[in-house]
Amino acid sequence: MDDMMARIITAVLPGGHLVEAFPILDFLPDVVAKWRREAKEDFRRFTAKFEQLYFRIKNNHASSSLCANLVDNETHHGMSDIESAWVAGALYGAGQETSTSTLQWFLYSMLLFPETQTRAQEELDRVVGRSRPPSFPDIKHLPYIQALVKEVLRWKPPAPLGIPHAVTEDDYYDGYFIPKGSVIFANVLSLNRDPEIYGPDAAQFRPDRHLNEKGFLKNANDDGHFTFGFGHRQCVGRHFADNFLSIAFATILWAIRIEPITDAFGNVILPDTTEGSEMAKNLVM
Repeated sequence: MDDMMARIITAVLPGGHLVEAFPILDFLPDVVAKWRREAKEDFRRFTAKFEQLYFRIKNNHASSSLCANLVDNETHHGMSDIESAWVAGALYGAGQETSTSTLQWFLYSMLLFPETQTRAQEELDRVVGRSRPPSFPDIKHLPYIQALVKEVLRWKPPAPLGIPHAVTEDDYYDGYFIPKGSVIFANVLSLNRDPEIYGPDAAQFRPDRHLNEKGFLKNANDDGHFTFGFGHRQCVGRHFADNFLSIAFATILWAIRIEPITDAFGNVILPDTTEGSEMAKNLVM
């Protein structure tokens, strides 16, 4: 799945292929169209893997899952086995890659901003205690943990340029003409760092921005960021993601203290998470 997501991200990056600038190149045969050959090989390879996993469910039919639901409703949805396998694979891939990168940024933020870790653990000790791990019913009583999830997603969105969309008809925006069929990228990172929305410290990591003066969430129904998109094409898995990240953050912080490594002289070594650094590139890609 990591390989598939890396291939997809590489493919959708603006300017990744010369054919984007010169569409006439799309008429070249496969023998000289390297990007098309690679895409076809990727499709063959990933389809084989997804079908293997899908048929394991279809042939045994011994589980309650998305795949089992697709099998039970084959006549209703009218999709082929390949299409059903890709539905399951695409959904898993989308959630796996974004959740993984968000967890990585969470761990790094705990290293870079230890005061936020201390405050979150104090809240966990006060609400949950140390005799048991946190559970889902606890989350609504852990506003700082919820604010931490919102801030990690705002500060380092897993898809900084969002998901590309195609314009279905000619449009105008802010004086610019956007012809039908144009591929549009929303600069999610820029929106999440907009000083007009988040204040002059918009580029800083500060979970408190999502809390009111009493320490409660300002708006529990508001994401507090644009990472999940906007409008009626907003991420359908955002509630699942919020629940998963909340319980993951809470459980990790309940169980351990996250501290940086030190060199031979005892000096703390912190990761470089600035835009453009190798570590940042690896997490985004």
